[in-house]
Amino acid sequence: MRMRSLFYGIIRAFARAKRPVTFSANLAPNGRFVSREWLGWVALAGLTLFFLATSWRKWPDPLIDFGRELYLPWRLAHGAVLYRDVEDTYGPLSQYLNAGLFTLFGPGIMVLVAANLVVFAGIVISIHTLFRRAWGRGPALVSSSIFVSVFGFAQYTGIGNYNYATPYSHEATHGFFVCLLLVFVLFRWVKRPTLLRSSLAGGLFGLTAVLKPEIMFAAGLVTFAAWAMRWYFRKSLPLAAVAAWAGCAVLPTLAFTAYFSTYLPWTDALPLACRAWLNVASSTRYTGDTIQKAFTGLDDARRNLAVHAAATFVAMLIVTGMGGIAAMAERGAGLWRRVLLGGLLVGGIAGLAWFEIPWPQIGRCFLGLTMIYVLVCALSMRRDSKLGALDQTLVLRLLIALLAAALMVRMFLNGRIYHYGFYQAALAGVLISAVIMGELPARLALGRFGKTLMMAGSLVLLASGVVTLSVRSQDILNLKTYPIGEAMDRFYGFSPDLDRRGEIMRILMNRVAKGSPRQTLLALPEGVMINYLVRMPSPVAPYFFSTFALSGGREAALVNELRQRPPDWVVIVSRDLREYGIERYGEAPGEGQLILRWVSENYQREIAVGGDPLNVEQVGGVLLKRVR
Repeated sequence: MRMRSLFYGIIRAFARAKRPVTFSANLAPNGRFVSREWLGWVALAGLTLFFLATSWRKWPDPLIDFGRELYLPWRLAHGAVLYRDVEDTYGPLSQYLNAGLFTLFGPGIMVLVAANLVVFAGIVISIHTLFRRAWGRGPALVSSSIFVSVFGFAQYTGIGNYNYATPYSHEATHGFFVCLLLVFVLFRWVKRPTLLRSSLAGGLFGLTAVLKPEIMFAAGLVTFAAWAMRWYFRKSLPLAAVAAWAGCAVLPTLAFTAYFSTYLPWTDALPLACRAWLNVASSTRYTGDTIQKAFTGLDDARRNLAVHAAATFVAMLIVTGMGGIAAMAERGAGLWRRVLLGGLLVGGIAGLAWFEIPWPQIGRCFLGLTMIYVLVCALSMRRDSKLGALDQTLVLRLLIALLAAALMVRMFLNGRIYHYGFYQAALAGVLISAVIMGELPARLALGRFGKTLMMAGSLVLLASGVVTLSVRSQDILNLKTYPIGEAMDRFYGFSPDLDRRGEIMRILMNRVAKGSPRQTLLALPEGVMINYLVRMPSPVAPYFFSTFALSGGREAALVNELRQRPPDWVVIVSRDLREYGIERYGEAPGEGQLILRWVSENYQREIAVGGDPLNVEQVGGVLLKRVR
């Protein structure tokens, strides 16, 4: 009963706070732990270099997803038109940016990696700057370090790509950066919506409209929140500011519409420029019901909701328990009692963190904790506020929390730090860390000793999680020793005794490379990475020949295209499609049956490696050559 009363008491105290509170600007309450801010930046840079070095060229998966990020800009850099000559599911901005890089510097994985590291640096600097303004220097440094260590270049599953060096989708990382910049502009815009700030806010929102639907949703939510706060604080909104925002918001879409109109009629060009958000209406066409439900957690909604609610409750108990023990230690009489309670707190947290907390599943509590914090911030708002420095801090905290929650919408019942969590859950994870360290001690009215004790417990908790996850990631990355690709395209996959896909790819590519560079290649069901590495285009626009490209009669139309433009080579490589609801590729129409039938009638086997590539229990590859 006492623990439950303490738990609800802390929640009520948190929500009743009338003004935002901040903790130390440094890593210790007396502000002496870090004497110069540049030391923190040096430490952060060193941490980044460490995780870069230990993951160097081990970031992408040899077959899944990242091949698209190379193949599309390579084709665009050589004159292809997006959506006409090569298909895509997202907006055009990222692919044309990368095509520009390939035009300037030539194609290469490391060309994109270099550009992505610049974007990553921008994200880290943005997080540190925003968090420093919202919670202080120390929490900002710790949160930025967690972002680099846990979300930057780690690999927690057998598939790579979920990092900021070779992301599965550049629209995701570019969009994350744009959203952080948008928050920075909006929190100042709420105070004074000048024409410049309105134009910047509109332009940044407009960029998300040519990126990715969940990015556009997140940007739209924080923009709406900023407008709502202006209304809540009884601040008028000049018509010129609205016009500037709207005008700049449509510019990116209009620019791509004008570009596509040079190849297609205006009536076709506008929908292509709006592809990022128009696809939402037909999302099952592009992702499939089965896999989309698994991504969001709707495949078992009742169970997942219970699991996430329980994880949130346990996380709240741990956090409030730390606060309660710190408060009791501070109010306790006598040095020995304080030391005993302090040791109990730090030792208990260490044991809990090392032996009980399932860190790979920690993302299950992120959205729940973030939504609780959003509610706390909203309840702390005062309508008669003059928007002074402290009030602006609260506005910034609320905008950051709303962005963190919005980014997790696509995994709202399947919260995770791995897979898409490297960007969808990253902001929520570092937000929770900043609140625990930079706000909770002050909201609990802890004194110097209590704050120090709370800081020690928080650092032990967070450091344990970071170390555990980093060790897991390094164990996986250390297994990636097999070279794939050459020169600027070289990266490393798992050794053949663990995963033969890399070895099979090399054998098939070496045989294909003996052909003419003007030849074409069709990779089934997914293998556009091979197209890129051997520099042979596909004769058709799709690059992933699964349900969303073949269902609804599209497979028959695709076979007709192949008859008109038959590829010189066909490669079939193992790809587990059970997440799309396909047990064996080619068994039914709309699942590759018609394509494989046409291939068997017109192509002869050149080489086979490993097992049956269509059997999910085996790993293999087949190269077929066109019968003249």
